[in-house]
Amino acid sequence: MATSPSSIRDGIIRDDGGSGNLVSEDLSFEMGFFGFDNSSRYVGIWYHKVPTPTYLWVANRDEPIKGRGGSIRIKSDGNLVVLDGENNEVWSSKLNLSNPVNNSQAVLHDNGNLVLSNNDKDVWQSFDHPTDTYVPGMELPASAGMSMKPSFRSWKSPTDPSTGNYTMGVATEGSTQQILILEGEERRWRSGYWDRRVFTGVSNMTGSSLFGFELNTKDNGEKYFIYNWNSDQKVRFQISWDGFERLLLWNEDEKSWSQTQYEPYEKCEEYNYCGSFAVCDMAKSPICSCMEKFKPRNWDEWNRQNWSGGCERITPLKAESERGINNGSGTAVNVGSEDGFLKQNSMKLPDFAQLVDVDDEDCESKCLQNSSCTAYSYTLGIGCMVWYGELVDVRYSEDLGTVLNIRLADSDLGHGDKRTKIWIILAVVVGLICIGIVVWLGKLPGGEPIAVKRLSRKSSQGLEEFKNEMMLIAKLQHRNLVRLLGCSVQGEEKILVYEYLPNKSLDCFLFDPKKRVQLDWTRRFEIIEGIARGLLYLHRDSRLRIIHRDLKVSNILLDESMNPKISDFGLARIFGGNQNEANTDRVVGTYGYMAPEYAMEGLFSVKSDVYSFGVLLLEIVSGRRNTSFRNTEESSLIEYAWRLWSEQRAMELVDPSIRDSIPESEASRCILIGMLCVQDSAYRRPNMSSVVLMLESEATSLPLPKQPLLTSMRIYEDGDQSHSEGLDVSNDLTVTMVTGR
Repeated sequence: MATSPSSIRDGIIRDDGGSGNLVSEDLSFEMGFFGFDNSSRYVGIWYHKVPTPTYLWVANRDEPIKGRGGSIRIKSDGNLVVLDGENNEVWSSKLNLSNPVNNSQAVLHDNGNLVLSNNDKDVWQSFDHPTDTYVPGMELPASAGMSMKPSFRSWKSPTDPSTGNYTMGVATEGSTQQILILEGEERRWRSGYWDRRVFTGVSNMTGSSLFGFELNTKDNGEKYFIYNWNSDQKVRFQISWDGFERLLLWNEDEKSWSQTQYEPYEKCEEYNYCGSFAVCDMAKSPICSCMEKFKPRNWDEWNRQNWSGGCERITPLKAESERGINNGSGTAVNVGSEDGFLKQNSMKLPDFAQLVDVDDEDCESKCLQNSSCTAYSYTLGIGCMVWYGELVDVRYSEDLGTVLNIRLADSDLGHGDKRTKIWIILAVVVGLICIGIVVWLGKLPGGEPIAVKRLSRKSSQGLEEFKNEMMLIAKLQHRNLVRLLGCSVQGEEKILVYEYLPNKSLDCFLFDPKKRVQLDWTRRFEIIEGIARGLLYLHRDSRLRIIHRDLKVSNILLDESMNPKISDFGLARIFGGNQNEANTDRVVGTYGYMAPEYAMEGLFSVKSDVYSFGVLLLEIVSGRRNTSFRNTEESSLIEYAWRLWSEQRAMELVDPSIRDSIPESEASRCILIGMLCVQDSAYRRPNMSSVVLMLESEATSLPLPKQPLLTSMRIYEDGDQSHSEGLDVSNDLTVTMVTGR
């Protein structure tokens, strides 16, 4: 066989071994004839160095050549064509070129793309006409509208590349994108919605699995996904002949493809497997269950594990009840009571969402205003999504981070039951106090370990702050917030009962020379992310907009798995729906964590917490307290970090115990995020939703910060000494307080 060419201009590739196949310049890909028997021959592209041929593209998939003798050439009209042994055309690029003669050339590029050019202008490429495989560099169109323009079609069988039964592509519904797999016209699988980082319904699409998906827009407004791959390892996505999408990586040592994503074996991956208003959960048996306060439509079929009929409401919504009265069909018990929402975490959001242009605080009310709205979700990177009618294709997985709020009748929300549980908890706590076992210890009568916070009588946190903390925490539920079990006020004794967190607070590890080695970079970054998510919940995702006002390292508690939980809400403030900023004459907080506008003017907002988070982030990266720089050239960790970052010496800030294990790009990025958070101007600081995006997506570009010239430390150091000394008096059970001058 002759030397393999890298392009076709005047040459011809024949299926007789006479002139060799087309090979890319770096020897990664090969183009030529192939077949699985002697009767049907195809033209395709495959990996050149992979022992078992893996075909990425097929030209004449539905027009196989019978027997050998076919050829690939450029015709006089400039088109690339495939001819059979009798010179009959079985496939063509089908272009109408104005000046084709002797000016066309086909080149197989190093990414596997076959490009036809005419007069040095690219006029056709195989990436625009894919078969069943997606490789890095290929543009994946995001079709507009509820229908999906198929981008990939499966083979009919492992040895038959003709068009199969399954298609795959991206559908844009409203302003949200998701990958769909169709069997004929019916949906078979979907990825969940794109949130600018991941497809939210793919439970393992996080961390290293994210790699490099990006959604881009062309000059004409068309959107498309592209996958940037920064490794020499071969990677491909495929819609296989049996209808499943797979991500495959080439293992050079084992000389085989390893499948790392989109396993086809879970029933919950099948579209709407459990029917409407039902949840699929592979961890349960049976795997299908009705949503809370819903029941099977057909009990007989449900008991036979035929779940396709789905579920229906037990109690009608207010509007449904009123319609029943008007029709003379009877009276429902919840008439006159407003509907509410049941919050469900870790859900694959239902199909057919509609995007509403409102902020997170108005998303719930927007759904309530429409009697047909059955659920809503405000998701970072997407916005306010609402659903009308039945909720379909919902599954539960602990790995999913999205929250679904399901509309229920008021009587189904169990408000009375919640009040009863609170009184039971209070009764248990009071009982504990009466029998004298409250002080440090231990366990509730049922055996549940607890942590008891008993305020010192000398504590500056009074009854008002204590009640504030109690009421706030009782209403908050998030994996990165400490959970309140009960409380008691008896005379001067004030006690809170929390879930027990065995690893105590973050400062016990971070600033301990021996324990800090347990906090490697991966653990520290997870703690930073967890704190950011908890703070985002307080600022945006909870029903209340809450400003913590005392975020500091000692108020970050760690559970048995070292997951962070924000604690101590004694100084927190609730903001109203349209309130963004407030003023106080009583400045409270902790030395070194207060934003300048709060320390000087008493102005606080969500950006005050962002400032405290920035300080906390820099402390976690450096392993040093912000207040440890009093007798040095810099007055604070913030000044020290700015100097090193601006001099491109950011790695010197990193804790020496982890410096050798942290990639410099990650360290610099985290320090830059910290510097953005501690800028003097509250306006310039990012909000926590932006911070979470910056932390979790390397594709997000970061602005440059302004040099911080003011810190709360310098403000107080410029004041009288006795006043600043008073700021330092604190313990684990009291809140440090500052009185404005």
